[in-house]
Amino acid sequence: MLKWGILSSANITKRFIPRLLKSPRSQVTAIASRSIEKAESVAKEWGIPKAYGSYEELLTDSEINVVYVPLPHALHAEWAVRAAESGKHCMVEKPIATKISDVERMQRVAMENKVLIVEGFVHLCHPQFKAIQETIKSGVIGDVQFMTGSYVGGVSKRTDGSLWLLGCYPVSMMIGLLNEKPRRVTAMECKTERGVDGSLYGILQFNNGIHGCITSSITSSSDSHFEINGSKGRIRIHTNSAYHPDAYGVDNLFDLCIEGQPMKTITVPKIDAFLAEIAAFESSILDGKPTPVPLEHSHQVVSTILALYASAKRQGIVITL
Repeated sequence: MLKWGILSSANITKRFIPRLLKSPRSQVTAIASRSIEKAESVAKEWGIPKAYGSYEELLTDSEINVVYVPLPHALHAEWAVRAAESGKHCMVEKPIATKISDVERMQRVAMENKVLIVEGFVHLCHPQFKAIQETIKSGVIGDVQFMTGSYVGGVSKRTDGSLWLLGCYPVSMMIGLLNEKPRRVTAMECKTERGVDGSLYGILQFNNGIHGCITSSITSSSDSHFEINGSKGRIRIHTNSAYHPDAYGVDNLFDLCIEGQPMKTITVPKIDAFLAEIAAFESSILDGKPTPVPLEHSHQVVSTILALYASAKRQGIVITL
């Protein structure tokens, strides 16, 4: 049984806690906030046994063996490391870090303390991702040649930029499907009044001539999608369900288009994405199965994002990873 401690009373906990409560292999044991009043309020709302007025207090609770970190990005690495040093497994919301050195520190600490640290990429844990992987491996679309992924949404008041907030998803999809990081990248951006990338367009060059094109925007409201193009056909996932399966209460579908054949629509089992993520995490800890989101994947995603930003800062110069 996993006994979870939640670091923060942030809004995302209102989506995550109800899923934890549905899992027979997990228990929400405690929640912590900088304000004991907030912690007690959330604990009362969800029937959580313990509330703490500091994150440090929660980490000293010997009953807790797993910590969920949905804090602001700048605090992810610090508290993931402190949780691991306390002997607790850790699930961290994305982005897990914004510095390579922080990801590498988490890798070292996780190994030293024999705990699991994973990034909260729900799309990698959902049957939809496995179905796409299997379709590619079957050879029906031929050799993968290029991929395109856009994730856009009108959230211009955010201060963390479109690539960290949204673009990380298509980057993660491409790296996950090819099981490698790109060799070279280039990018261009449009900044907001707050000085962050309101929109960013990037090109990622992988091995074997494969390349990917990603678009992220917090100032636009156009369509989001993800597409894999092969020598014989293509796979296309419509809307944001590419990155948040089942988030909209509809069936998960993707189009399979083979040259010379009618288009097929593939239906993937409708499974709550957060529950799939939790189940994968539980299975890794309790059953010893490999995690779908290893820290090496997070390392590759963060290094790619930093390279894209470096390129955009220098007007699209090619950056070698």
